[in-house]
Amino acid sequence: MTQRERLAAAVAHRLPDRTPTSIFARPELLRTLAERMKASSPDEVIRRLGADLYLDVQPTIRSPDFERRADGVLGGDHSYAGQKMIFHDERTFEDLWGVVRRVGKDGRYVGWVSGPLTGAAGIRDLEEHPFPRPEWIVGEAELARAIAGARRQGRVSRCFVENPYKVAWYLRGMENLLADYAADPEFVEALLDRIVPFSTELLLCAVRAGVDVVAIEGDIAMQDRIIAGPERWRAIDKPRLAAMISACRKLNPDVYVFFHSDGNLTDVMDDLIEIGFQIIDSIQPECMDPARTKERFGARCTLHGCGSLQRVLPFGTPEDCRAEVRMLVDRCGCDGGLVLRPSNMIGFDVPPDNVIAWYETTMEYTPWVRR
Repeated sequence: MTQRERLAAAVAHRLPDRTPTSIFARPELLRTLAERMKASSPDEVIRRLGADLYLDVQPTIRSPDFERRADGVLGGDHSYAGQKMIFHDERTFEDLWGVVRRVGKDGRYVGWVSGPLTGAAGIRDLEEHPFPRPEWIVGEAELARAIAGARRQGRVSRCFVENPYKVAWYLRGMENLLADYAADPEFVEALLDRIVPFSTELLLCAVRAGVDVVAIEGDIAMQDRIIAGPERWRAIDKPRLAAMISACRKLNPDVYVFFHSDGNLTDVMDDLIEIGFQIIDSIQPECMDPARTKERFGARCTLHGCGSLQRVLPFGTPEDCRAEVRMLVDRCGCDGGLVLRPSNMIGFDVPPDNVIAWYETTMEYTPWVRR
């Protein structure tokens, strides 16, 4: 089976030839793995681990003012590397939304510094703020070529956008935004309504170009609960996410819809499924027991993730990693409905032998296939 066929089988709850898997790892780790595996490049590592499921694609954004002011490209191994930004100093930069971040001294991590709406703000301030505009989103033909290339390779094309909630806290600051959810929900709704059109158009551009998966990512939960509370989330966030999904499905009813959040999503899993999310990531095992989640929700969605990044991969042995994979396949994947991967980005300090053991077992362990 190709990678596209494996994902289609998982979403349809049919058994593939093996459990589909993907990888999200620090560049430093991929380089270490290339050396350890005697591979020519990180891309070869990903292919040999069987984790080249997705090709992530993005439309082009043309903002005349931002392009005029952007004066450099970020280097390093962090998640913003390679992107053009407005530099405040050699480590501090500003993005399209006006959010300021700073690269740590070791160059590995990036921290939030400030957003343009962190002061006292009301709806009138939102009306005056220069939010990114949907008409800045271009490059559909170029995107279509990349998607067609992925299809020829048997891979899945995927377009990610940040959850409007995540963009809102970048703009407003987390403490301010959570206070707004509690004390001024009308302001939160007005803020999200100025974010959603741009985020939706990013996805629609990709859908028009033929993308396989549209994905919304951003943590709405912590280890034990929904950050803003499930009631506020249902009242404010849920209808806007539903509208984004509906717009995509109107263009292509067959596009797969993917949701990512760390933390414990149990309180809103029914809601996520109800509004159309078919693939739910990351089913973080330290927060949600994957087997119980499969029993309760697995007939209605595909579990994506499930691997332990707080215990097994960083601190276990290769045999612990193999045992975890076998357990997850047995308990969550023997009727399909599973894309197995570590629950988030694999850190640069995770033992490479653990990573190799984890992925080799994912490729090899197929208890439903007669030997």
